[in-house]
Amino acid sequence: MKTPRALAYPLALLLALAGPARAEDAAAIAHRLVVRSGMAVQLHGVPKSIGEQTAQMRGKAPDALVDALDQAGKEAFRADALQEEIERLLPGRLKPAEMLKAIEWLETDVGRRVTRAEELAAVTMDDAALKRYAQQTGGKPPPAARSKRLQSLISATNAVESSASVIEATALGVAIGMDSMQPVQKRVGPALLRAQLKKAMPPEKVRESLRESLPGLFAYTYREVSDADLAAYDAFLRSPAGKKYNDTMLEVFGQALVSASVRMGQLADPGSRRSI
Repeated sequence: MKTPRALAYPLALLLALAGPARAEDAAAIAHRLVVRSGMAVQLHGVPKSIGEQTAQMRGKAPDALVDALDQAGKEAFRADALQEEIERLLPGRLKPAEMLKAIEWLETDVGRRVTRAEELAAVTMDDAALKRYAQQTGGKPPPAARSKRLQSLISATNAVESSASVIEATALGVAIGMDSMQPVQKRVGPALLRAQLKKAMPPEKVRESLRESLPGLFAYTYREVSDADLAAYDAFLRSPAGKKYNDTMLEVFGQALVSASVRMGQLADPGSRRSI
């Protein structure tokens, strides 16, 4: 239908205004997805991982250097900064309808129970908690059917790769931070650092170690989640909508970690370091 000339300009104005409105809607939906997925809570474990890595350097490097590196790492990998980056990237990877589809499942009773378990594990899991859990279970693995269910979930969530990305990205962040503290002429640079880390931490060995440890960590994480809920979660993650959601969340999470590694190097650089 041809638009009457009298309405052409008002209609053009409305269409122009509709673009920003849709963008704002997508940003709001991305925020809801990050919160509903539990990632907003789980991201708080990343700076903790950085702190654990820098703590291992105590006694091996000057305290002032370790302190500066620790501060740079915690600032660069701040949970809110990571969340902001992830929310910025999501609308370019998932359409609003795709994000809403994932949110729809996450807001079901099953989705809320699973997410609550993941969030709780993110803030309680440490060596002491795992030791207590081992004592409670007598160090025995879950029954065969339960173990099979957990193993299927490890596969569906792509947990080996996502965990490896956290380990490798945080290790790279610490390495870049250390390198940035060297005189400019002695710096190795990110490319060579990646190669050195790959040699020191062979990707397959990292993943082999994770394949051995993740079943126990998943048993702890989902210890109060029923088999029926785990089956429903597994089915969602293997559906086209669930798989795209999970793969995309892992992709943008990895990108946010890489950006944080670069940021850590910038913060640790004595020439550009600011008060943090």
